[in-house]
Amino acid sequence: MSSNTMISLRPANVIRQIPWRLGSKTALGFILIIAIFSLVGWLYLTNASTVTATSYRIDELRFELDQLRNQNAALILEIAKLEALDRVEARATELGYRPIADVQYISVDNYPASSEPVESNYQVVYVENSVDAYIDDVAQPGWWQIKLDALVAWFEGRDVELLTR
Repeated sequence: MSSNTMISLRPANVIRQIPWRLGSKTALGFILIIAIFSLVGWLYLTNASTVTATSYRIDELRFELDQLRNQNAALILEIAKLEALDRVEARATELGYRPIADVQYISVDNYPASSEPVESNYQVVYVENSVDAYIDDVAQPGWWQIKLDALVAWFEGRDVELLTR
């Protein structure tokens, strides 16, 4: 026998030379299996991609949160420095304020004093307002007329003192 057998690589010849043949049902089964594996792989990769993107976003937000916490801590430190008693006293001195050593109280005759107790930790002053007395003063006859005359005199440039007597 001779070994001069030539193998033809033409598609028609290659298909005839394949030792096994596939039926149409078998080929369809293989195609379905490959499609199912492709779909499962695509779903897995899509899910993995989404999880990775979400993980990166979470890392970015954590970094931003850390930056905001650092800024907040810096602002709290700055506020603490600005509220330091030494700094406040120095600033008050610059503005012309000074500590008061001698406190003087002025007594007012017939001033209504409160009968409620004053708390020991705070200086709380209870004052009873007498709105009725104020309304009585304002409601006197001629008060409104005097004020209107003073306003008109001011507009006209006249002497207001003459009108308020």
